[in-house]
Amino acid sequence: MKMKENRKHPRYGIASMAGIYLSGSEEPMEAFISSIGRGGVGIYSPKRIEAGENLMVKISFLQTNGNEEVSEIIPGKVVWVREFHDGFVIGIAFTTLDNLRYSKFLSYIEAAAQGSA
Repeated sequence: MKMKENRKHPRYGIASMAGIYLSGSEEPMEAFISSIGRGGVGIYSPKRIEAGENLMVKISFLQTNGNEEVSEIIPGKVVWVREFHDGFVIGIAFTTLDNLRYSKFLSYIEAAAQGSA
C-alpha cells in the first residue's frame, strides 16, 4: 500500500533511540527511530500514541566529529499511527525547530542528508 507523501522536508533512515515524553509524564517511553528529518521523525513504539497528541521527543546523537554526544528535546505532534507486528509505527511532526536553539541537531540532519551522520 502506497502512502501519500505530505512531508515538506525529506527524511533520512537512521538507527537510533528516542525518549518520548507524553503529556503529564515525567518518565520517557523508549522508541526506536526509523527515519528523521528537519520536519519530523518516524518511530517504532511498543505503545500506541494517538494521532493529534502533543509530546516531546528526546533525540540523542553523536556530533559529526564523533566525540560529543548531544541530546535535544524537541516538541512534536503525532500525525499518523499504523499498527505493525507487536507495536506501532508513528509519524511525528516537529512543531518548533528554530535554527538557533537546535543548531547542533540541524547540523546532524544536514550530515545525514550527505550520508555522513
